[in-house]
Amino acid sequence: MRVVVLGEFRVDRLVPRLREGGADVVVLAFVELTSFLGPGVEYGALPTALSERALLELLGDYGADLVVPNPGCPGQEQFLPVYARAAEGLRAAGKRVPVHAEAFATLASDKVAFHRIARRRGWPVPRAVVCAAAGAVREAARELGFPVLVKEARSEFHAGRHYVRDAGHLDRVSREVTCPVLVQQAVEGEEYAVELLSDASSTIAWPVASLYRLDGDCSPGRRVRVAPAALPARARAELIATVVDMVENFGPWGPWQLDFAVTDDGRLQVIELNGRLGGVSNMSWISTGLDPHAAHGEAALGLPLRTPRVRRVALELPVRNGTVLPPAPSGTTLVPFPGNPANRGPLIGGYYRAVLGVPGDRAAAVPEWLSALPPDALLTSADEAAAQLARGTHALSTGDAPISVRA
Repeated sequence: MRVVVLGEFRVDRLVPRLREGGADVVVLAFVELTSFLGPGVEYGALPTALSERALLELLGDYGADLVVPNPGCPGQEQFLPVYARAAEGLRAAGKRVPVHAEAFATLASDKVAFHRIARRRGWPVPRAVVCAAAGAVREAARELGFPVLVKEARSEFHAGRHYVRDAGHLDRVSREVTCPVLVQQAVEGEEYAVELLSDASSTIAWPVASLYRLDGDCSPGRRVRVAPAALPARARAELIATVVDMVENFGPWGPWQLDFAVTDDGRLQVIELNGRLGGVSNMSWISTGLDPHAAHGEAALGLPLRTPRVRRVALELPVRNGTVLPPAPSGTTLVPFPGNPANRGPLIGGYYRAVLGVPGDRAAAVPEWLSALPPDALLTSADEAAAQLARGTHALSTGDAPISVRA
């Protein structure tokens, strides 16, 4: 069987599972991967601009039997609607194409479309105004009140998103953005994420992860993050209802992720939908032992989805590049996730992420280890890390962090 993977995001964790299933794998990517992938895996170039026709020709050239969309690197998430439109013809030709339906791909790749549909469906989203021209941005911000977020409709992966504190800043931003844009109320509260994986008949979810409190930097990867994380009962119920509605009516098929906030009064606010795995998959893996990227490969091969089970707290630390952390406390595990050609973020961001896996009965040993870390080893404080660990330990002990969405 010839498998063509569209995109390089963490293929070092996806491809081995495909090859274990006996597949002959080709990875089409923006970067050269020959030396990184090693023998037995073919590399090809993925065009930076892609039409439905060009995709069909490309897949025909490689003789694809199974097509595995794998966005995650900058510039590839906007291909999701193209993949969806090409899927019908590919399936008619006998190919297997586990790809999000076009309705879902549109939700995941267009922030304006997502907001409009969310309002119609009754999903809890922040107040926002859609602006077709830059001249309308100022009036929208006046209506909502500062601070606001200004988001380009088709931006992705840390691009085209601006936290605006005042009118002077808004004038600069409105000259830079490409319309249409979504001018959105800046929510105050705690940020969370949950990763999901759907096949043709069911959906599974990894534990909810806390990304710590929202701030003006819009860079959750620079904070201490933890999984699992418990949600207030009302927010949890609203989250499950929203996910079930998306599954039943919009056709996800493959990996996806929801970013959301819980306000200080316990209300859910869905911030963004991504049609891919993202920055919390390291925590998902360490917390459950089931790597979402490997699970994505299993699902693509047609194997039944396995329900993730929470086993330990996964505490993710943003560590300055060049820092080597001391050995982890006894009974815990410390896994560094440095950058590589399939996950370039840590190579250019000035920091990498390390995840500490902590069984519930070993949590007491971690605060002392955190406080003894070298000065400036982390981008944030040891106190913040200890606070997040306590939240994760509480969620682990109560057992209510995962959400059940086998819809």
